[in-house]
Amino acid sequence: MRFWNVGLLVISILLLLGSAKALLDYWQYDEVAADVAQMMLHQVSADEIRQQVQDAISDDNPADARMYLRLAKTFGYAVDPAVYEPELQRLESPLNSARRTVNDFAAGFLDGQGESAASVAGAVTSDFTVVGDARDLWEQYQLYSKGEPVNELIVTLAGVGVGLTAASVMSAGAATPAKGGVSTTKLAARAGRLTPKFQKFLLREGKEVFDYKMFMQTARAEKNLDGIGAAALKAYNPQAARAIKQTVEQVNSIRRASSTADALHMLKYVDNGEELARLEKLSFKYGSETKGILKVLGKSAIGTVRILRKSTELLVSISATVLSFIAFLVSLGGIQSKNLLR
Repeated sequence: MRFWNVGLLVISILLLLGSAKALLDYWQYDEVAADVAQMMLHQVSADEIRQQVQDAISDDNPADARMYLRLAKTFGYAVDPAVYEPELQRLESPLNSARRTVNDFAAGFLDGQGESAASVAGAVTSDFTVVGDARDLWEQYQLYSKGEPVNELIVTLAGVGVGLTAASVMSAGAATPAKGGVSTTKLAARAGRLTPKFQKFLLREGKEVFDYKMFMQTARAEKNLDGIGAAALKAYNPQAARAIKQTVEQVNSIRRASSTADALHMLKYVDNGEELARLEKLSFKYGSETKGILKVLGKSAIGTVRILRKSTELLVSISATVLSFIAFLVSLGGIQSKNLLR
């Protein structure tokens, strides 16, 4: 009988250890996207929104001012649009609008940079004609040939852009979303809007599809933009483009849900693919107001909160642990009783 009691004790200990391990295994958390509506309600005041509207007006940016006014309406802030209407109408007069559009579009087309919708449109337009990508490749190659620092990410994105432009022509436009995304991403890189972590993420994906070293070696024999584009195509591997195409298509979705100019601002909050995916979902929900949400909430708008996973396995493992512990106590108590009787 004593051997039998010891055996039961050993079995109960093993069951207790096994159920405890199962409990720890199932004590897991899910990462859930932050509740932006609640964050806006509790972390942002009407005064902050008013200040953003006024700052946009001072910066000759009526589009942003109206965006913040829409944001105030969406989340119920006590901000009266009529207060700002005279200034907005002045900024949006035909003469002022035409001046901004013409000047900004031309500047964006020529130098591939921009802040406003018009300048960004000009920069992206130049990319879709291959002029922008070839220009960027040529500029970076000139730096390389002089032994000066080269921005490998811009070279990679421009090279991928050349490849996607060719793919768009061959596929009757099927690669256009990816092309729009890579142009937007490259524009953000040129403007210094990408975090170091996201740059590394993009380079990891880009290296699979564009051979940077091969491009630089091939480009030595080229003397013009057409030749540079041809060198980029030789270094481009369309068979390995799946990962970066998915990433830049997400960027394109963000751009389409808001605007290209807004996307440039929003990408600076992204460090990795998971955050990019959450930004894409946020832009689908709030559209042109997404930029304003990120401006007032910061990176937390695309963050996550940890919530305990309430699964059936968790409840079973808790029950099993409790029963095993009871069995252990009963077995131990039985042995101790036998010893006292002796």
